[in-house]
Amino acid sequence: MDLNGMAAAVYLRKSRAEDGLSVEEVLSRHREALERYAAEQGICIVETYPEVASGESLYARPKMLKLLEDVEAGKFDCVLCMDMDRLSRGSMRDQGMVLDAFKASGTLIVTPEKVYDLTDEADEEYAELKTFMSRREYKIINKRLRRGLQQSIADGCYVANAPYGYRRAFVGRKPTLEIYEPEAKFVRMMFELYAAGYGCVSVARQVNALGARPHRTREFSRNSVKKILDNPVYIGKVVWNQKSHIRKGVKHVTVYNPKEKWLIVDALHPAIVSRELWDKVQSIAGGRYSPSKNDGTVKSPLAGLLLCENCGGHMQRLTFAKGGSYLICMRPGCCASAKYELLEERILGTLAEMLRGMTLNLSRTEPEANTALEIALESVRAELAAAEQAKARLYDLVEAGAYSVEEFRGRMHHAKARITELERRETEARRALEHAEHRDVARRAAAIQTVLEEYPSQDIPGKNALLKSVISCIWYTKAKKTKPADFHLRVLLK
Repeated sequence: MDLNGMAAAVYLRKSRAEDGLSVEEVLSRHREALERYAAEQGICIVETYPEVASGESLYARPKMLKLLEDVEAGKFDCVLCMDMDRLSRGSMRDQGMVLDAFKASGTLIVTPEKVYDLTDEADEEYAELKTFMSRREYKIINKRLRRGLQQSIADGCYVANAPYGYRRAFVGRKPTLEIYEPEAKFVRMMFELYAAGYGCVSVARQVNALGARPHRTREFSRNSVKKILDNPVYIGKVVWNQKSHIRKGVKHVTVYNPKEKWLIVDALHPAIVSRELWDKVQSIAGGRYSPSKNDGTVKSPLAGLLLCENCGGHMQRLTFAKGGSYLICMRPGCCASAKYELLEERILGTLAEMLRGMTLNLSRTEPEANTALEIALESVRAELAAAEQAKARLYDLVEAGAYSVEEFRGRMHHAKARITELERRETEARRALEHAEHRDVARRAAAIQTVLEEYPSQDIPGKNALLKSVISCIWYTKAKKTKPADFHLRVLLK
């Protein structure tokens, strides 16, 4: 199949067979291989989707969900991946959703081994067979892992993914951990700096400056340092029941359990830090404010809405004992924080201002035109003009003897019917154009008015749901050393 000139996306994902390598190393190798293949075939790579999240479920892979959304929108001619297994190895439902998206949009699945066109019956059957066999293999592997897991738990030596500072190893045939010194030195440094009085943000800045790199992100943050300081694995323990995974409808949610629900047991792997240093760090951390973790409930009306204009990351709410609540960017040194109350007040004020503007638009007698409908109307008018010209040429042709009278009458009847139909379509398009934006503005205005009226009486989850019903996202920026209210918001409506 000729792929030259096709617009493509690249999907990268680490498989379980590559557990000995880091995510970054695997994705980098695959990216290079697929870019070489694309260059050989003349394929133009438009966008890359590197999946760093783990989990077989489709809803646990945000990049895959975004890719499917873009595939369904017809954004690409094809999608490059190393093999079909990378797209979906989860449930039959997940596999069906993936294959249906590619088939409906006509998007090709391109691997170095084969090109799959799911609109072709043979390719569709082959793809279904391959995903079925992949799913079967996945079940067999999981069954073996569960048997090994039960024995490892009984032996007190089970480890899943090696945490920062360790590598996976074996004692005999039993899986365990061994210290990986290039990372372990930074773990010790984090504990020592925190014990010396530094906060998590300062610790993250110092280890980042010295070249420390976490497994899945570019640099350490306040949260990633705090997770390391809280993890008993660094004193030779294994922790169970730290997280619970629940599904709300189609959404996958990870909930962090409180420490009293953790099960901590002795393990076979060596400790990186001493118990004395560990206890000192826990004592200091117990006296400091720690933001609440996700327990499956909404704690802020602005949750999930604010994004940092500088780095694109989600803003997070922190509450301090004396200074109230602030929304901050978790990337050190990115932008200044702002008081939560000021942000909430500004957002509601912005919505009220938008509502006033919409109300003014609704009072106009001639609404502004909708671009798509304008194009449709112009297209119909062009067809109508062409039909009128064709009708006029019929008279010239019958006078020249090209048609008999009977042929002329038949063709004239067809031309008049065509013109009548086009005139009807022109009238409908013009009316739709006149009212389209008016209806859209009215709908948005009614939704915003409902939000402003209902907001004060709602609880926190209700407020959050109201804001999300009309707001797509809010971009936030604030320069350093500016007044508390000197921040800028860019509110994008749905």
